[in-house]
Amino acid sequence: MTVAGVLAAIARHPIQFVLSRWNWKAAALSALMRGTIFFIATLGGLTIASRTLLVDLTFRIPLAGVCAAVIQEVRNATPAWASLAVALGAVPVVAHAVEISVHSIARTPWLWRGVGASIALSIVSSAVELFLMRRRILLVGPEGASILTDLRRLLRIFGPGST
Repeated sequence: MTVAGVLAAIARHPIQFVLSRWNWKAAALSALMRGTIFFIATLGGLTIASRTLLVDLTFRIPLAGVCAAVIQEVRNATPAWASLAVALGAVPVVAHAVEISVHSIARTPWLWRGVGASIALSIVSSAVELFLMRRRILLVGPEGASILTDLRRLLRIFGPGST
């Protein structure tokens, strides 16, 4: 299927798409990593850092699950350059626009410190997520496996003795 076809299908049935493809695995990983980033970036005091973490988790968990669902859907679509553009360009841009908006509204202190680190993480994590999903790791829905199976596959790729 083409990237345009995949995106059109998502647009035609967005609620069904989210309900059937929301990626809890990626949502949990993203919330853990980015929540930690914003917690540390605002660690001028425990109250402020905890509030920032709560703000981040409130939008990050739903957003990251949807973003990963989009990447999962376009991962094998053609043309390959368009699949890459969506996964490594459009999805992170939308996610960071939401991130900046929410944290701005919440008046997160040292916002750009956290956003800068989050963008740096996105450069790597979006590519890794696409790489893994193309190898059937971190998928949800009918194509997905258990988290334990995913972890075993990850060890085979990145663990000791892998080359």
